[in-house]
Amino acid sequence: PAGPRYPGSVPKIWNVRPRHAWFTGRTTVLERLRDQLRGDSRSAQRFPQVLYGLGGVGKTQVAREYAHRFRADYDLVWWIEAEQPDRVVSSLAELAAEMDLRAGDVVAEAAAAALQALRRGAPYSRWLLIFDNVEDLDRALKLLPEEMEPIAGETYGHILATCRNKPASTKVEGIEVEVFTRAESIEHLCRRVTKLPVADADRVADAVGDLPLAVEVAAAWLAETATPVDAYVEQLREQSTKVLSLGKPEDYSEQIGATWNISISRLRDESKAAVRLLELCSFFSAEPISMRLIGSDSMFESLLPYDPDLRERYMLGKVIQTLNRFALAKVDPADSSIQVHRLVQAAVRAGLSEEEVDTAKHEVHRILAEARPVEGVDRDNPVNDPKSWPSFELIWPHLSASGIADCDEEKVRQLMVDRIRYLLKRGELESARVLGTQLNKVWTRELGENDLQTLNIRFELANALRAQGKYQEARAMDEDTLARQISVLHKDHPNDDHPSILITTGSLAADLRALGRFDEALTRDLRIYHGLRQIFGENHPRTLIAANNLAIDYRLSGDSEAARRLDEETVERRSSLLGEEHPFTLTTKGHLARDLRESGEYAASIQVLREVVAAFERVLNADVPEALRTAKSLAVSLRKAGHPHEAKRLTEETYNRYRGRYGTKAPDALACCLNLAADFSATGDKQAALDLALQAYEGYQSTLGEEHPFTLACRNNLYIYQRGLGAAEEAARGGEDVRAALEEVLGSRHPFTLCAAINLANAYGDLGRPDLAERWERTALKGLLERFGPTHPDVLACRSNLAITLRAAGREEEAQRLRASILEPAAKQLGVDHPIAEAARAWRRINRDLEPQPV
Repeated sequence: PAGPRYPGSVPKIWNVRPRHAWFTGRTTVLERLRDQLRGDSRSAQRFPQVLYGLGGVGKTQVAREYAHRFRADYDLVWWIEAEQPDRVVSSLAELAAEMDLRAGDVVAEAAAAALQALRRGAPYSRWLLIFDNVEDLDRALKLLPEEMEPIAGETYGHILATCRNKPASTKVEGIEVEVFTRAESIEHLCRRVTKLPVADADRVADAVGDLPLAVEVAAAWLAETATPVDAYVEQLREQSTKVLSLGKPEDYSEQIGATWNISISRLRDESKAAVRLLELCSFFSAEPISMRLIGSDSMFESLLPYDPDLRERYMLGKVIQTLNRFALAKVDPADSSIQVHRLVQAAVRAGLSEEEVDTAKHEVHRILAEARPVEGVDRDNPVNDPKSWPSFELIWPHLSASGIADCDEEKVRQLMVDRIRYLLKRGELESARVLGTQLNKVWTRELGENDLQTLNIRFELANALRAQGKYQEARAMDEDTLARQISVLHKDHPNDDHPSILITTGSLAADLRALGRFDEALTRDLRIYHGLRQIFGENHPRTLIAANNLAIDYRLSGDSEAARRLDEETVERRSSLLGEEHPFTLTTKGHLARDLRESGEYAASIQVLREVVAAFERVLNADVPEALRTAKSLAVSLRKAGHPHEAKRLTEETYNRYRGRYGTKAPDALACCLNLAADFSATGDKQAALDLALQAYEGYQSTLGEEHPFTLACRNNLYIYQRGLGAAEEAARGGEDVRAALEEVLGSRHPFTLCAAINLANAYGDLGRPDLAERWERTALKGLLERFGPTHPDVLACRSNLAITLRAAGREEEAQRLRASILEPAAKQLGVDHPIAEAARAWRRINRDLEPQPV
């Protein structure tokens, strides 16, 4: 429909590396692959094509050649380095960004959005995904079938993968890529080596077993050195006495290692620095290595002893070019990277002694550690700043390959701590927990339970557990970590005022908040805030984190005014220190908007929350956890300001995102579900409100327990909706229980307890018990006046309800006076059309739903 497609046209979205200039043969494989992909689109879609075969046989080159040769048929071609599963997800997330999908900054969410868009064929209906070097094909396929099932033939997408083993799955079509035919080997050698006789090419091909990678290395050697073929074949025999047998894949890398061992030996004579660079690259991932790592100061320090000319940094280019000439590494100027094939890496590693391996690995660890970005205000925690993420993403692929988790240097191990923090920031909660659990076991075994870095990793693991709602587990880990830190650090800090102790205490306070023990958390966070302020000053990032957390305690404890004062100060300090659109600044600004709402300033709260939501979309996109919380908070403010339909639309959208990311029982998802129930109630659908509130209640019961304040808040809202459906007696019975329980847990003056009394009074009013209604309304009114003053919306609502109660009791004159005293301030502060003002004019009772707050 878009017009003719011409050969050589580049797709709108394309990330495939340049084709191999010396690509040879493979006609049969390419034609079969093309035929199978070009068949019925739905069949091809349902059955991905898999190129499988031994390492070095050329699977990647065939896939790349296919992409280049037939690129004009596609609008989108996306290459995915698939050896590490988490890299698959992150690459798909990058694709979502290239497709301009507003899919959020959470990697899994963005990846799912990309797959869904491809499945639907919008905005691109002709596409090709290439998964290169899939380690576990069955695991990788779990990403695809459910998402990729085509919709009525609307999409013309193709999936191509490469892997070593023959696929067992019936959901794919396998095509084996074998070694070169002898004719292909000869053709390749003769193209690369000028005037090489066919008979000599045949002897070389036979000596290297027609393995394409070995043929390529041999061709590069002969072309560069002009070594006589007789001498080269003899060198191959001397290097390896084993008979080449490609039927034994478990050891064939050693058997054919002679091919590049000769090249490495010559390379050592030509450039010792190039050999050292190759050795170091063999302990990075087989994925491309960024030139920012290759050209780092640490790399130069490692190479300088092998070549004094490297004092001039531009000489590194000569070293790299030497590797490229001998086909021992591929240099890609397009993305500024260097890549060494895994078989070459294996051969290089096999040629090193155990001591040399340890030395090389440690140098790589140091190179990676030195690449850790430390710019910005918070140098100890650079992951907190999204601007540092691109630098970290150059490091992540090489952590596992280099064995960095086993390094005994604290500075190097810090990268693993950063990795967990990064995963948490990107919303990859389960990945963070799994990695934290693994590191905890390894470091406990190697460093001991009381080592400070072991305790540090346990601190991060507790953060991951708490982020998943596993509050008891997080608390147990934080308590143990804190006790061990105190035992280690108490000698030099007898007052337990070491920053690490205070920071871990803050983590424990967060656990206590999550468990509903608000006053205990407040006590701890007050001490932490004052301690860190004394150590670091008021403007240090750590002090501001403590201030942010202390304001949460104030808010949860019912003191919204104290929370507001502290949040205003923290927003100002964070804006000055970190910038107005740093995620930490935006988070506290969102908290300030909650304080404004709790204080009854709904319009101001909406304005601030709209600013924060828009900023999060600019900085991190809309689906990071804090952005979702802010969107949900905006919906609450909209409803309380009298815009229930807009609120409901926003809550429904946010709740759907929560369900997709976390499931329905995650704490944030439960709070959003409960808010959606309130929106349904405000728009007149009490049954839908009750159904959703029951769903949320079951979740709160199972995850937080019966006596948690949030579970009780949910019960309060349940009884509101039951009363709205005519079950006033049941609402009164339940209301008595929940009000008493809230008083027991939070105290008689907490806003939750006072608002529960308002709702209990409403139930008694419906039952014709004005005496009990008045008792609880006057109790609530006294507490709310002391806390908020006479014009707060909750105070106005309580007075309006009390006027109705007095009228029902026959005290008409007193009721009229009370009602008249609230009509003007309600209209002035909230607007004539606000639900409270309308209810007061109509002598209609007003409910007060409760909102669980983020902890």
